[in-house]
Amino acid sequence: LERARAKFLASRLDSCQPDDGDEPQVHDISFRYSSDTDDEPERKATLFRFYCSRGAYNEVHVYYLANDIGDLRELQFAEPELDIHYQDGDSDKKVENINVIGFNTVDSLVNSDYDPATKTISSWSKWRGVGDASSSGKWIFRNGNFALVRYDVDASYDGEIEHQTVVDYDTGP
Repeated sequence: LERARAKFLASRLDSCQPDDGDEPQVHDISFRYSSDTDDEPERKATLFRFYCSRGAYNEVHVYYLANDIGDLRELQFAEPELDIHYQDGDSDKKVENINVIGFNTVDSLVNSDYDPATKTISSWSKWRGVGDASSSGKWIFRNGNFALVRYDVDASYDGEIEHQTVVDYDTGP
């Protein structure tokens, strides 16, 4: 924990405003690599979630992961790059199309949480306070890392929350 805290403070001093009272969340994760056999002992990883900053309706978190051999690294998360088309090019009008045109990585997540039962991190980024325009993601822990399995977007500013799934590796065909 102290190594993770030192790394967080050293790398995020300029971009985060941690409060002295904000303790990081710490989660131990047991897992096996796909190459491990069932008779091998489970491996251990430790996930650290640090509060970074908050605005009127969003809170930002940064994650670090320590593995069972002592490596500690800041996590990066895949997110789709979106090309959103609105009627008449006006974002106050109807969404005509949302295209995934690639993937980027981000080093922090908005309104995020870790669920130890499913070994997933989820986020919900409100593009404005009412949450009608927003994006949400889900990353699952497998093979010692977090992978994006679902990403939903509501790009309309219409007062309704109606997400459209743009990435789905989470559900079967």
